[in-house]
Amino acid sequence: MKRYPIIIALLLAFSAISVSSPAFAEDRSAKEGNIVRYTVAEGDTLGGIALKFGAELEDVQTWNELSGLEVEPGRELIVKSGKKVKKKPSGPVPITHRVRPGDTFEGIAKKYKVKISSVKRWNRGVNPRKLQIGQRVRVYVQSKGGASESYGKANGGRLYNGVPLKDGPGLQVRSKARAYATERTTRLIRAALADVKARWPDAPEAIAGDLSQRGGGRIRPHASHQSGRDADISYYYRGNVQLPNLYPITYETLDAVKTWHLFKTLIDTGKVEFIFAVRPVQRALYEYARSIGYTEEELEPILQYPRPNSAREGIIRHVSGHDTHFHIRFTCGPLDRSCR
Repeated sequence: MKRYPIIIALLLAFSAISVSSPAFAEDRSAKEGNIVRYTVAEGDTLGGIALKFGAELEDVQTWNELSGLEVEPGRELIVKSGKKVKKKPSGPVPITHRVRPGDTFEGIAKKYKVKISSVKRWNRGVNPRKLQIGQRVRVYVQSKGGASESYGKANGGRLYNGVPLKDGPGLQVRSKARAYATERTTRLIRAALADVKARWPDAPEAIAGDLSQRGGGRIRPHASHQSGRDADISYYYRGNVQLPNLYPITYETLDAVKTWHLFKTLIDTGKVEFIFAVRPVQRALYEYARSIGYTEEELEPILQYPRPNSAREGIIRHVSGHDTHFHIRFTCGPLDRSCR
């Protein structure tokens, strides 16, 4: 009989513990209407928390009535909720159609489910009777609803219900018409870059180049980028220099501190298949990682360097042509049927 007060005290103490891990958060969520709470730890950022729980950064901000990227340690946040955040319609999305043999304004309008008169209005300088193969025709389409899905291979697949990557904290998108991906891909990129921006407020904004086109498929000049899991993003330039576009980086000009943090943060999610970066970049990252305490054994599964470029090992690998940007490919997600 004397044991009961002790057992009751232990149960009460356990129930008062704040959630501090995703596993515990999932257990508690069933009792709170599908709500998951997390107690902010020292060193946490809002982007890092969103990345940890696979949540949209803006959703976490809305659920907790926050506007910035910083949050004080000890605060309890809602990081998942069954309550949907009302988002403003993104409006029509610009698409660049390249004319193929046999194309007409009527056929282009039918393909994108828009009016012929609209196509003419959007392309006043284009003569519909003299279309040239490869010529660009601009159309504006409404975003589709439903879950986004990566289908097939990165170099031979499609993208269903793709969503455009949007500008955000620490991020500029070069061309929204060429920056479609799965929602999972855009969420990971935006959260990771917001985490960097919160830790280094003076950091320049990363430039997002090509991801995929709206429906996936071949997007020139790439062989991959076809299924919404690939993204080209600029490196961080030493000295917090804001680059106007994707710009060549060298061993000397790379900001290894921020670039390593970004790469490692994304890799630690377990959702990165490859990061393609040239050898001088890998060398700078390897030397920086060693200087802050990483062992050779710890770096072996992460970096191809110092092994030769031909070695098919490491998540971060050398592929020529990636001196102006790194190419990140995410793994197939739980909603990606037939993804490989």
